[in-house]
Amino acid sequence: MIAKLSPLPLVALLGLFACKEDGATAHSTISDLPANKKVSELSTAEQEQLCEATATYSAHEIEADEIRRAVCSLQGIVLSSTLHDGSVDACITARDECLAAPEKPAHVESDERTCAIDWSTCKTTVGELDACIEEVVTELKSFYMELDCGNIGKYKDEMPSKEPEPGEACRRVQTKCPGFVPGDLVSNPKEAPTS
Repeated sequence: MIAKLSPLPLVALLGLFACKEDGATAHSTISDLPANKKVSELSTAEQEQLCEATATYSAHEIEADEIRRAVCSLQGIVLSSTLHDGSVDACITARDECLAAPEKPAHVESDERTCAIDWSTCKTTVGELDACIEEVVTELKSFYMELDCGNIGKYKDEMPSKEPEPGEACRRVQTKCPGFVPGDLVSNPKEAPTS
């Protein structure tokens, strides 16, 4: 797993309080929970469902190979710029060495709970949280694609940040969820801080 490449980013707000034509409450596209239900009102089982569904969604949308390549590209950019001549070739060499190195096994928690976030003070809705998670995943994908040795010239004066800034949907969620950092939920629910 990567060292938190998160507070990550996304697009379009969904119809957060929309109802289906039959009058039933719309459900989350990610967790299948009621979209208009406040996260603080979810049961423990529903909170677990929310966290597991978010982890599944992000793993489906962003493949582990994409993340590894981005991390190694970032390493290549940094090493080329600080220890070498700042060339694309030096970056590619460092990136490829990183990619060829054996991966460290992911740390596995023995705790049965997937979700380490305290949602008790989170007044956002499941639908609003969905929009934030989608925003984070979309922004991360773009961010990872941008981290490429071919783009090293962009980072001549300023190194790439470890993560993109939260988008509008996530900023809204953060105002209603004290201590919530969206990228923690996307990148590794088990490592997310409690509020």
